[in-house]
Amino acid sequence: MTFAGIALERFGRWSQGLAAAAQASSSKEISATFTTAASGLLACDRTYVGLYLRDNSSVTIDDRGLDPWNRNYDARLYRQDPFFRMFTSTRQDFLLPLAALDTGDFQRTDYYRDFYEPSRSFDEITGVFNLDTRAAGYITFLRFRGAPAFGTDDLALAGAISGATRLVLTQLWHQWRAEMAAGCGEDAGHAHPALSRLSARERQIADLLIDGGSAKSISRSLAISPGTVRNHIKKVYAKLGIHSQVELMASAKVI
Repeated sequence: MTFAGIALERFGRWSQGLAAAAQASSSKEISATFTTAASGLLACDRTYVGLYLRDNSSVTIDDRGLDPWNRNYDARLYRQDPFFRMFTSTRQDFLLPLAALDTGDFQRTDYYRDFYEPSRSFDEITGVFNLDTRAAGYITFLRFRGAPAFGTDDLALAGAISGATRLVLTQLWHQWRAEMAAGCGEDAGHAHPALSRLSARERQIADLLIDGGSAKSISRSLAISPGTVRNHIKKVYAKLGIHSQVELMASAKVI
């Protein structure tokens, strides 16, 4: 039997996965059960879930052991992701195919060269759902080279399950925060030791410096004085054992 062209057994597996995610007791388990179910429903090669944080950082939840693609993405590549850039420019939720953000030069971007091409990614649908003033959860459905591009029916199906997706991402946000507070989350165990010495404000300023900010522009962005920013910058450099913004930018490639 089928419903709207989809075998009922696929809906059954989706429902089972959704129930398992609701009962999961760790962020990794939430991710593993939910992404498996979602991948089966949308017939995609890989599904990722994670968090975009308003302090300008990304957290992808590994559900199959440590994933070097995710670590590289969360360390620096997310800043080049057109979906993350849209997240920073709006407080509205969105669910879009890659084609909606491709201005025609996507295959010539650094992001395509550094992520899409080597990871075999071909097309995606990504949804970003604001959870509170600090964070949004995201879900990314990927198809690899050789698979058909996502169509309007796929986008409609992703939209139909967006309510359930938001609930799972909200659960993921709360669970991840609890794990970070307890010092037992994935990022707590694998964060770069130098970065762990930075305060929240220093990490925020370090991220803005990595993005090319100056003391003056950071001052305007954070509504603090340029002198205060410069004091924070000095502390960041001292804690990381570096002496310039250029060194900080270079270190971001390996952190």
